[in-house]
Amino acid sequence: MTTDLLGHPLTEQERRILAALDELVALSGDSGLAPNARSAVLAAIAPLGVAATGLGLRFEHLIDHGV
Repeated sequence: MTTDLLGHPLTEQERRILAALDELVALSGDSGLAPNARSAVLAAIAPLGVAATGLGLRFEHLIDHGV
């Protein structure tokens, strides 16, 4: 993804937010993750998801990730 939802080019910081969010979402689906670690990962997804939505980078419901 190289643009936000309005078609503006992403800044380096915005790309990093999306990369962190994508990594956490992928990690949350790892079946080998301990339950307490999965809970912490889901808790970390929430503020990044809010940031991504607020910046217009991505629009998705956090419930889609189990948050």
